[in-house]
Amino acid sequence: MQRILVKQADGHPTVAFRESIDEKHSRMVPNGTVLQMVGRDGEHVKVMFDGRVGYIKARNAKLIVSAKKPPAQAPVAKPVSPKAFNPPTPDVVPAKLSSVCTFSFNGTPYTIDTSKTTMEPDMSVHDWIVANVPNSGLRRSCGVGRCGSCVSMLTFTDANGKTAHRSFNSCLRPILACNGMHVTSSIGIGTTKNPHAVQKAIAENNGTQCGFCSVGMVMNLYSHLQESPQGLTTSELDKLIDSNYCRCTGYRPILAAYKSFATNASDAPKEDAAETKRRADIFSAEHLPCPPAQPVKMINPAPANVRGNVRGTVGNAQWVQATTEAELMSALKAMSQASPPVDDIFLVGGHTSVPLFPRRANAYIQVGTIPTLQQCSIDDKGVTLGASTTLNDAVTFLEQVASTQPADKVISIKKIAEHGVLSPGGNIRNAGTLGGNVMIAYEHQNNQAFPVDWPMLFQAVRALVTVVDATNGSQMVITLDEFFNTASMKYKYIQKFFIPYSNANDVFFSFRTASRQRYAEADCAAAMRCNISGGKITKNSVALVFNSVGPKPMRYPAIEAAMNEIDPTNQALFQSLCEQLANSISPIERPDYKRSLALSYFYKFFLNMQPSLPSSLILAAHPWLLKNTTQGTQHFQKNTSRAPVGEPIPKIDGLKQCTGEAEYVQNIPLPANTLHACPVTATTIGNFTVSDAEVAAKVEGYKGMILAKDVPNNKHNGGGNVIAENKTTHIGEVVCVMLADTPQRAVLAAKAVEVVYTTEKGNLILTCEDAIAAGSYFTKKEFSLKKGNVATGFNNSDYVVDDTWDISGQYHFHMETQSCLALPNTDNDGLEVHSATQLPVALSDLLCETLEKTKAQVIVKNKRCGGGFGGKLFNSVLPAKLTSVAALTKKQPVSMVLEQNTNMQMLGLRVPWHFESKVGFNKDGTINAVQLRPYANAGFLNQSNGSASAFLVSFDNCYNVENWDVDIKLCKTDLPSNTSMRGPGWLPGIYNSERVISVVAAKLGMSAADVREKNFYKKGDVTPYGFTLSNWDIDSLWANTKQSSGWQTRMQTVQTFNKTNRWVKKGLALVPTKFAVGYTTENAFDVDVAVNNDGSVSVMSGGTEIGQGLTTKVTQTIAFYLGIPMDRITIIEQSTAVLGKHLGEDITGGSISSELCSLAAKNACNRILEALSPVKKLLPNASWDELVKEAYRIGIPLHFLAMDEGIAKGKDANGDVYNTYGVCALECTLDVLTGQVDLPRSDLIFDIGTSANPAIDIGQVEGAFVMGLGYTLTESISYDDKGAMKCAEYLLPTPWEIPTTFNVTLATEIANPVTVNGGKAIGEPPMTFTYAAIDAVQMATAAAAADAKMDPQLCVSSPFTVEQRYQLAKASYKNFTLS
Repeated sequence: MQRILVKQADGHPTVAFRESIDEKHSRMVPNGTVLQMVGRDGEHVKVMFDGRVGYIKARNAKLIVSAKKPPAQAPVAKPVSPKAFNPPTPDVVPAKLSSVCTFSFNGTPYTIDTSKTTMEPDMSVHDWIVANVPNSGLRRSCGVGRCGSCVSMLTFTDANGKTAHRSFNSCLRPILACNGMHVTSSIGIGTTKNPHAVQKAIAENNGTQCGFCSVGMVMNLYSHLQESPQGLTTSELDKLIDSNYCRCTGYRPILAAYKSFATNASDAPKEDAAETKRRADIFSAEHLPCPPAQPVKMINPAPANVRGNVRGTVGNAQWVQATTEAELMSALKAMSQASPPVDDIFLVGGHTSVPLFPRRANAYIQVGTIPTLQQCSIDDKGVTLGASTTLNDAVTFLEQVASTQPADKVISIKKIAEHGVLSPGGNIRNAGTLGGNVMIAYEHQNNQAFPVDWPMLFQAVRALVTVVDATNGSQMVITLDEFFNTASMKYKYIQKFFIPYSNANDVFFSFRTASRQRYAEADCAAAMRCNISGGKITKNSVALVFNSVGPKPMRYPAIEAAMNEIDPTNQALFQSLCEQLANSISPIERPDYKRSLALSYFYKFFLNMQPSLPSSLILAAHPWLLKNTTQGTQHFQKNTSRAPVGEPIPKIDGLKQCTGEAEYVQNIPLPANTLHACPVTATTIGNFTVSDAEVAAKVEGYKGMILAKDVPNNKHNGGGNVIAENKTTHIGEVVCVMLADTPQRAVLAAKAVEVVYTTEKGNLILTCEDAIAAGSYFTKKEFSLKKGNVATGFNNSDYVVDDTWDISGQYHFHMETQSCLALPNTDNDGLEVHSATQLPVALSDLLCETLEKTKAQVIVKNKRCGGGFGGKLFNSVLPAKLTSVAALTKKQPVSMVLEQNTNMQMLGLRVPWHFESKVGFNKDGTINAVQLRPYANAGFLNQSNGSASAFLVSFDNCYNVENWDVDIKLCKTDLPSNTSMRGPGWLPGIYNSERVISVVAAKLGMSAADVREKNFYKKGDVTPYGFTLSNWDIDSLWANTKQSSGWQTRMQTVQTFNKTNRWVKKGLALVPTKFAVGYTTENAFDVDVAVNNDGSVSVMSGGTEIGQGLTTKVTQTIAFYLGIPMDRITIIEQSTAVLGKHLGEDITGGSISSELCSLAAKNACNRILEALSPVKKLLPNASWDELVKEAYRIGIPLHFLAMDEGIAKGKDANGDVYNTYGVCALECTLDVLTGQVDLPRSDLIFDIGTSANPAIDIGQVEGAFVMGLGYTLTESISYDDKGAMKCAEYLLPTPWEIPTTFNVTLATEIANPVTVNGGKAIGEPPMTFTYAAIDAVQMATAAAAADAKMDPQLCVSSPFTVEQRYQLAKASYKNFTLS
């Protein structure tokens, strides 16, 4: 292939490169760059640059004809030339071995001598660094590589001898696998004194809330920028977050920060000018600022002095680092010849499968450092991929091959690369290898534990795998089908894979359906290939491979043979093949669903074989829905009259969170003798015994066990036990606590302890339906409400419809798991307890009860929580009690940081509900009567009274119904006590009222929006619970949302789309919310404000910062009232030595903590100003510092602990003070053939009153809304038959699930008279908008069902999962047509 030298004819230093000749936007290529020339087009030369094919003007290109060495090329990765994979001699011994592992962390070299350490061989990078390096800035949440909070950057020399930078999960990679490498965390690239541009961009774009995920987000972006010095486009940056969770922000501001680094940032999608004007005309709103990113400065880590390949015995296992295949074969052969043979050997590539398949091996051989196993090459027959090639490197290489080779040769290669990014997530793909992926399928082919896709793709293209037997050096080159039938892989390894080029007229497509678009186990997947010649399928060219339907990737030879030489356009033949396939596929689980999905894929495959398609089928042929680059607008009315109150100021801790300097409980430096605790939880209900007799022998560093007998007062939460006494009462109950000298060993001890159940309860009660059948209820308190007479209402109705549906629970998934550090105080026989809690004062009281200590002896402290959402309320109590009991028993500091899975199994979640209702209504949509029978799954002990009470002030939402009858039953089940979570009671109440609307609309065939309008309250109406709607503004918000979102036009567009597309449908919903906000004595807060003698101010807030911006709003309030800059104010950690001195309990929740703490802060400020008033009279022109100095001189105290008076003000009889209102318009697109949903656009308008901080409040709206989307679409909770939650199947939303266009408006300037700063509750109400997702998807499934000539159905439960969506869309193969 010819090469050209880039040289600007006009003397400029760069040349414009465009991917199409008429493209307006270009990228710049420096003069002197050498590019591959792939063709000409008139006055343009077609070239390859940065992995893309595009054009430069011919006059700026010079053909290279000389054989001399060309000038330095641009940093463009090119396919590696073929290199032979000759079998090495198995008994070659490396020249340089060492027992010492050497690496650097943030530029500082470290060593581990395996001959001296007692660490575990697979101890992770995170665990080793946190234990040995102070102030590392590392975080850990899930511990299984799914959440991304632990992400750092790994720098190493790749197989081609180049320096590589990769984001990676530090919780997974063994520290011993970092020999000769460099690890960089966020604190290593910048601090608050000298922040990196990436850290600043995320903080200044309001991309942090709780901040626990922030360092992972920083390092994910930083690593990609480091690896891509040529820069990344907006589209590329928008797709980088697929394995980093953020539970708080809704991702939009983080994506905005990412995209500010784009090489084409000025070309990013923007709101249509006409739409911007329309919105401005309605709201006169300002945009949230998006600061431009600074140039990226890269930091090169210092080299480590590597002594040699690591080889040694660590713990009870061997660790061998192999850097050549000869060393690998030598090690395997030696292990096969040992006496006895070492037969449990772990070949370590990325070490990413361990969380899914926990395993402790006798020997670990690191193969990820063998260059020949990582090399990728091409020849005239196809592509060779080394077995240790990471999944991302494989995708990148295949993309490069697809862009440089003739299109007809790379048909399958291009599609494999497209499929390869779907799962797992990017950080896992940076470490996981092709060989490891295939070995997962091989080793677990009989249990279908976690189906992976690469083996399926390889089988479909008839790839070959080369297997080497280390005992004799022999090779096998076999197909994947033959590989899966290999009897044993002991002492063997996969060397490489070979993918043949496609033939002309090949057809290859792959398909995948999962609970979310990226990084999720597939419900079903398939890869299909054939060749078409002369209008017929070429004989023996067909491969049909299906995943997740059998114990391994399944092929159906009879169907493949039946497709030989048929006409793919023949409808009758196609239907016959569908019948055969339907009769052949027998999925192990959910057979009807998976079989039908497989047939949908088969249909899509055939659609892609058609010479042409009618417009109604074109979209159906796509394998999956594509998501465009995200964008969004944020609008608010700026109010600077009380500055800094009202200004859109980023969170005061945002930058500290991004650098890693923000301290959470798990980051507190530990005393040298600290023990680590891990609870053991019940797997059944019954009598048990527990023994640790063999634990010490199995787990080095084991330090003992805490049992019920060690707890001074074992009663917990008024009915349970802190630790079970001989008999468990529910699944997940703590039976003992294991202690060890490291967190990892504590977990190992928990797995090693022997718990024997002598009795076992049958027929577990897990659901509300189970409880109803068993008559299992809590009956001490009734929760019911009646208005009017429902019987009369039903008699006066044209229709009366019965309905049943369920709303699932939801796991909080606060990124910081429950964490506690208990430090014994030898002076008073007490404890200092650092707990990630939302209720420090109440926790102190409860600890005193359990420990039988006084309040003076037990001091609870907390700086911040890494998320809460209600999960750090009473769920934080049990971990704190367990940790404190252990510390007092052992008289040593004890730390407990729960594993995410343990957190999920041991503690309760959002209350699940079951609803049975009857609705009476007229033909015009007027609702006359509703009878509700809600059943709440409270768990084994009732903590759900608050949720039930909140339900009773929200079940009506925005609708004036004359007759109500609501009677709630609290169900007693065998699960942990369920608890509060963001909008407890309000969310199911409002969802249920919207469900009533859906029932009426479905029966009448009306638009749900029209039914809503028909039944709206009017200003001055009184709710069933007696609240007068004096400030009702839904009518104006509704009209404004319709206008600003272009509702009418878009609805017509959606209806037209649904009429003209058979297998892809759209839905559009418009949903209001009314959220009742009330104060009780539990909501009273203390705030301690102390003016220091230098004029600075120290503040302790009784409200806990959990990401909602409470401390920022309190700081703004104090700055305003004292008239000082915000930087003179410091928030200090909470301590019950100070708090809890008033009536208030300082319990953070209910979305009102910020406003009440601000009120308490104002009260403290007023007392300070009152104390200063005599000084002010004496010194009227004095500065603040001068006033304070004089006050101190004359002995005037300027330190006040004040409480809000919210409990005594504005309070309605039932505790309701005001309502917040909002409206949401949401659009969805549904692939009827897969159940996949995309959300093209949402428009949220929210009445916030007068916002104290629009930046924070918009973030709360976005975060709550995306959490609600998870609740309605992806976060499905399931249990096995023994009541254990299937934690790995619980999936949060990612950026792929948020609306592509995400518009948020804070709507009104009308101040709320009840609150100190005129704002309203913001953290929870926006979550209730998300019934709109259900409503929109139901519109889409109804359109699909109508096409199938079937009656539409409403969803039977929330979340409205991909399986349920698919089933309600009625995709039957009998309706599949090819034209």
